[in-house]
Amino acid sequence: MADAGHALTVLDAPSNLGLRPPGEGLVPGCYKAPGVLRDAGLLTRIGASDAGVVTPGRYRPDWRPGTVRNEGEIADHSFRLADRLLRLIDGSNVPVVLGGDCSILVGVGLALWRRGRFGLASFDGLDYRHPGNSETAGGAVGGESLALVTGLGGRLAELDGARPYLRASDTVALGFRPDDECAAEAESNGMHLIDAPTLARDPVAASDEALRVVDGSGLDGFWVHVDADVIDPELMPAVDSPEPGGLTF
Repeated sequence: MADAGHALTVLDAPSNLGLRPPGEGLVPGCYKAPGVLRDAGLLTRIGASDAGVVTPGRYRPDWRPGTVRNEGEIADHSFRLADRLLRLIDGSNVPVVLGGDCSILVGVGLALWRRGRFGLASFDGLDYRHPGNSETAGGAVGGESLALVTGLGGRLAELDGARPYLRASDTVALGFRPDDECAAEAESNGMHLIDAPTLARDPVAASDEALRVVDGSGLDGFWVHVDADVIDPELMPAVDSPEPGGLTF
């Protein structure tokens, strides 16, 4: 819980713009997630106020290689999300943002960059695909979010004309599957990696290691990003890309 001077406030960002269409004529259903969490009593259970919603643009399933699916809509949503987050942060609130897909991390990163140098603890798949390592980059920005916020990619990586929003050396990726093909590249770029088996084996040591990075001197604070697909699909099957080997209770 936040302290008395920094109250939790929930902001919905129900974007599905960063995912592939699940089938012909269908759109990804993750935009329903904030409503489900609210119906389950989340705000009351964490003692949070209601900051409303940043509504995304219309999902368009069309895509061709060399482009970014829904790029304009993601950029617009990211700018508006960043503006709303900054108003909350500057008002001594601690935002709890409910997605949506991981493309919302672009707006979060943009907001943090505007206020200084921040760390990131990302409980998620590695989401490090980008044009330099994938021919399908742009097809689903949700799987590229960590690369984008640390400066890899096109327009979405530099919405304010500068990159990165967050430094790789100030970022800890936690809970990803150990066979992720992008792990070696991310580590070589300075990112700190704690895979799912390591985290599960000793959560306290993993947390201490992460805090040494994101709560260190020279940083103005840190953001915690959690994607449901970090959880094993036997416990959490309602995700876009279920993969075995995730975290369990």
